[in-house]
Amino acid sequence: MANIYVENIKKLIQGNCGKIEKVGTGYTLFKVKSNNVFVYFRYSKLFSRGENTKQAFFGLRKDDINILQGNKAFICFVWDTKDTPILFPFTQFENYFSNVNPSSDGQYKASIYFKPTGTELYLANIGKFKVDSFYGLDSLWNINQKKISIPKLTHSQIQSLVGAIGILKGYNLWFPNSDKINIDQSIVNYSKVLQTIPTFNQNVNSIVSEIDIIWFNGNDPISFWEVEHSTPIYSGLLRFNDVLLSVAGVDNFNIVAERDRENKFGREVNRPTFKQNKLIDKVSFIDYENIYSWYYNLTGKYYGK
Repeated sequence: MANIYVENIKKLIQGNCGKIEKVGTGYTLFKVKSNNVFVYFRYSKLFSRGENTKQAFFGLRKDDINILQGNKAFICFVWDTKDTPILFPFTQFENYFSNVNPSSDGQYKASIYFKPTGTELYLANIGKFKVDSFYGLDSLWNINQKKISIPKLTHSQIQSLVGAIGILKGYNLWFPNSDKINIDQSIVNYSKVLQTIPTFNQNVNSIVSEIDIIWFNGNDPISFWEVEHSTPIYSGLLRFNDVLLSVAGVDNFNIVAERDRENKFGREVNRPTFKQNKLIDKVSFIDYENIYSWYYNLTGKYYGK
């Protein structure tokens, strides 16, 4: 029986791009003939995971992933609400699938977590990625257009963008005291910036206070962010590791860096020390372009232009 949520999206694609044709042996992989783009549809029901989190489960068949390799392609994640789908740019992430094996059933396992701090895609044995900039079908409509060029951003400007996003999502902010003078107050409401950091414990407070951005809900840290502009990614992961071992109830860590450092992140986060205490399941990578797009999606404004 056809899935009504997927069928509605297919109709939108056909209305905008023209005919699509089935590819492969299943019924979820299609090719848009007008621009030779592959779209792989995966559907899940939503499940509650606590008061503020929902989760969707997906299986990505190895046979289908093999067809996507080397082609312009998206994975279209769909769930059982009227929310816009997530159009995941497979081309940007395909190298990860080349380096891991699927589960015994021939599928790569994926989960999407819908949290107040943002939307996270977890790919088993690969890693976790923030995907808030991938909502909607615009990437498919604009596949042949030149990508938005983002301005060259400094470490402080990235901190400011992440902080502005946090404020828009309802959180207060912490920046290290030495960084506060460089925060862009044209986008960061300084009344939302904490001047003193809540005390955790003597062993970790000095480490927490030097993390680039923290989103707070009252005195509770909600999300930790390290901008690895030029510093080693490993150093940020070590700070996160110390926090994870010392502060109860934290599970949202994010490395922000240029896209060309993503492979480095993948290698570092898969070290045995980060696998053993499950940091690998709690830390996401997000590149500058997606931070920039996320801010635009929330405000309708291009920063720095």
